Amino acid sequence: MNLRTRSLLAITALAAGAWGCASGGGGPPVAGAQAEALFAAYSGRWELDESSSTAQIPNQLEGVADEAPVADIARNESRAMRRYRRMVESRRMSVSDMRATIEVLRRRPETLLLRASAVELGYTPVPGTTITVPMDGTEVEMREGEHRIRTKVSWEGPILSIDYNVVGGGRVREQLEVIGDRLIMTRTIVASGPSEPLVLAYDRG
Repeated sequence: MNLRTRSLLAITALAAGAWGCASGGGGPPVAGAQAEALFAAYSGRWELDESSSTAQIPNQLEGVADEAPVADIARNESRAMRRYRRMVESRRMSVSDMRATIEVLRRRPETLLLRASAVELGYTPVPGTTITVPMDGTEVEMREGEHRIRTKVSWEGPILSIDYNVVGGGRVREQLEVIGDRLIMTRTIVASGPSEPLVLAYDRG
């Protein structure tokens, strides 16, 4: 991880902590003209800056059959993979469900088109599929292959959180924060214990 990436991680953590004290989550922390300005800050075209982003998370399930016992994944697994496996075992999740959850975690759109308003969030990853999610916290369900993924949004201060719940699998949380002309995306699997995030930095296009 380079110095610029570490700096972005530190700034994001400090900002999240400060707003966490000021806001209990839920809807946007502001209303009226301030809310419109917040939505405008998120809306637009964002282009991935690979040099300021963390490296892709390895796909350690590559070559593992869906019908394989989850315990077989223990061979040569990383510390992060061990944590995922324990989460899977505790929830009696199949390898197929685990794979779908990790695929959501590993998403790395080169371009991100956002359209935010008081009513809904329009989210178009490139490559990927457009989804429109209500701002009131209502879940939207989409099918990806044989899996169903339920998506909802919430606010933690100025940070926009998107939860992806793989039905029968795990939950991935994506947090978006605008810092100047940069959009910082932080994605983690929601599970017990600390999780190493995938952090992607985007510049306004």
